[in-house]
Amino acid sequence: MVQFIEIYDNEEEDEAYVANSNYVSDILDHEPSMSSSIMPSSALALPSYRSDCNAPNSTTSTTLSSTVEKSRERLMSEIEDTIEHMFTSIAIGELCRLPMTSKPLPQRKRKRPSAADATPSTDVTTTHDSSTTGTANAASSNDNTRYLSLSSSCSKTRALARYLSVLQMIYEAIAYKIMLTKRDMYYRNVELFGKQSVVDIIVDDISRHYNVPRSSLNVSAASKGLVFGPIIIKLKNNKVLNCSSSNSITDTDDEQGILIPPIHQVVQVQCKAKCMIVVEKEATFRYLVSIGFCQSLPESCVLVTGKGYPDLSTRQFVKYFSTHFTLKPILALMDGDPHGLDIYATYKWGTRVMAFDVFNLAVNSIELIGLTCQDRQEFNISPQCLIPLSERDRAKCLAMVRTYNQDETPGQSQLIERGWQDVNTELASQSHQSYIKEINQLLASDHKCEIQALNHNGPYNLTNYLIKKLAKYI
Repeated sequence: MVQFIEIYDNEEEDEAYVANSNYVSDILDHEPSMSSSIMPSSALALPSYRSDCNAPNSTTSTTLSSTVEKSRERLMSEIEDTIEHMFTSIAIGELCRLPMTSKPLPQRKRKRPSAADATPSTDVTTTHDSSTTGTANAASSNDNTRYLSLSSSCSKTRALARYLSVLQMIYEAIAYKIMLTKRDMYYRNVELFGKQSVVDIIVDDISRHYNVPRSSLNVSAASKGLVFGPIIIKLKNNKVLNCSSSNSITDTDDEQGILIPPIHQVVQVQCKAKCMIVVEKEATFRYLVSIGFCQSLPESCVLVTGKGYPDLSTRQFVKYFSTHFTLKPILALMDGDPHGLDIYATYKWGTRVMAFDVFNLAVNSIELIGLTCQDRQEFNISPQCLIPLSERDRAKCLAMVRTYNQDETPGQSQLIERGWQDVNTELASQSHQSYIKEINQLLASDHKCEIQALNHNGPYNLTNYLIKKLAKYI
């Protein structure tokens, strides 16, 4: 049986499952078919968004996959058509099958088919839609179509019930103009879904199938990212978030940042800062806030953290900043380890899970300022602060630069998996070459280093480090 990856808001957990796919359970219990998308070609047409002015090459951003905002009435109509298709099949006595476009599956070992597997099944059949050509095929050549059906198989019928249940909740949320969280959806029928990750997968599949952002489905995840600095966020409910001070309406009283709201709730952002610094860890973020780092700069900055691998709201907020404040640099402050580099890549090039919407999420203009292997010598980091790479660390580094044939450039397959189509342009960019170089230097040194190591020789060494780094940008 083909295995499906579990989808988490925490990309680190997703990375762990991909790295060891033999332990991923088939939690949806239905059959995949590699084919072109079955949804109408009009739904696959890319919108004419304004290209990211900070991107090194405008042709790159215009060839990225993206979702399309649809009107409430149109989306409800498409969901109604889906449900009608199901019940029409049942009424005329046909095998009830629901094609559901889903994200491409990552490469993994597949069990060699046995003689029994080669026998045609009466429960689920798969077909290839050869009529979809041109732009549609170019945008979805790696799409999968999952066929959900009523059958004698309990697991396949349960998978169909799961999708229909989620569609019902989404339809009601859109109709009544209310917001749902994925957690709330799970708790509405714990027995049916079994685990939270099942709901996460289905919501992403439905988002991809109708080619809309998750916010159009009126579904959100709990925010975890924080923002601090001279920036004011105005929301649709008329609330105003002053991110440079404690604010009672945000339920924060420690003056350690404001929770980043879902981007669809944002009406306007006002920013007086000269740049944004995206910080990997919450501990580093809170340290910089507590010592008044933003206020100490002659030209202040905005601090953002996704607390490790960022959630969707944090990535959308950084993307919003990049497109509305094109002259303000966005800088990444990460640990000098494999996860720090991968989190930087998540912001810059996106993820496999959301590859179908990379245009609206990836921030190609973000630049890595540290902590690099070269910084260890330039800023006199003590050798006792260096940590030997574990086997898992080395495996992660190798996976980030793995090539599958002699003609492939390191990082090429990884960009394709993240949703990039103009790969050659990105591979030739200085930022990607520096990224690959940093991974190789990390492997060669056989040691990693956390950002807190800068404070080993004094409590304000991290501040001095950042001031020197920022001199190039502000």
